[in-house]
Amino acid sequence: MNLNYNIKSLLFKISLSTMSLLFMTNPVTAVSVDSLFRSDEVIKIELRSDFDAIQKERTDSQSYHDGELIYYTPDRDPVRLTVRIMARGNFRLDPVNCDFPPLFVDFKKGEVANTIFRNQNRIKLVTPCQFEEDIIDEYTIYKLYNQVTDLSFNVRLVKVLYFDTGLNKKVFEKYSFFLEDKKHVAERNNATERDKFLTPFDLNRENFQKLSVFQYIIGNKDWYVSSRKNIMVLEPEEAYQGLYAVPFDFDFSGFVNAEYTKPRGVPEDLLADRRVYKGLCYTDEEFKKIFDFFRGLKPEFESIINNQKLIPKYTRRQILDYINNFYTIIDRNELFEQAFLTTCETPKDYNIVK
Repeated sequence: MNLNYNIKSLLFKISLSTMSLLFMTNPVTAVSVDSLFRSDEVIKIELRSDFDAIQKERTDSQSYHDGELIYYTPDRDPVRLTVRIMARGNFRLDPVNCDFPPLFVDFKKGEVANTIFRNQNRIKLVTPCQFEEDIIDEYTIYKLYNQVTDLSFNVRLVKVLYFDTGLNKKVFEKYSFFLEDKKHVAERNNATERDKFLTPFDLNRENFQKLSVFQYIIGNKDWYVSSRKNIMVLEPEEAYQGLYAVPFDFDFSGFVNAEYTKPRGVPEDLLADRRVYKGLCYTDEEFKKIFDFFRGLKPEFESIINNQKLIPKYTRRQILDYINNFYTIIDRNELFEQAFLTTCETPKDYNIVK
């Protein structure tokens, strides 16, 4: 389904409804969540640095620039933190693709002890590439996947006033979100990040079923296990559980449908379908079990999307139609066979001899 987001100047409302955070579905015992991610309340902050210099480094080597992060307590007292800021990323780093780069925000440990950024060191800030609503859409996907498993990245939405200290002027004020550090995701799930070569057949079977079907639901094919493209692999303390995959970077999904992810000059109706199943070929019983799992999550998915008031109402309806199309597909055998059985992967696809 085509999600056509044309109204790019829409004023967003500031309030967010409270969402459920975690839904335990794996035999991994999660530890406490960082204070930054314990709430869905939007944080309003000011981020000050030499953004003109940061922008100029995007096509060369990136370096840290001194900066300051300011936010306010519930009593309206300002909290000022010394930070260093650096552009990051791959596709979104390129100024040809994005007007503004994603950032690393590096804190001083001695300053964050009694703040909402306690325990944070260097953390990713996902910024608007072109349009602000793309950020809200991608943030919402992370919140959906939090319902699928604790083996997921936590996120915190922020309204950021970016101030250029070099030019002494405001750049813009837009929504962005902080993405949980990889090390913290691992520690929270009593696991360690692993970077050895592997295939989907090396992963915990249930974990990969949920991941691959979820990616299909949101229409994202911009991920690969073997090359670690937008995938982190965790090894839990209990080795018998197998390895777990944790996805990130959902901006190329049909759910977000960002303009910068579309080939230039290609009409909308000729664009390749983003919804492609990239999981393994499972038994009928396994497919039934995983589909029943996602049927059970449908009300929560719908609630999260409907309550995300920062997404325009008409766009929420389009997103819900897009999500509900998945449920139509799995309820009709001929559609299921075409969507899943014609693209699912076998050991032969990885030169594995069974």
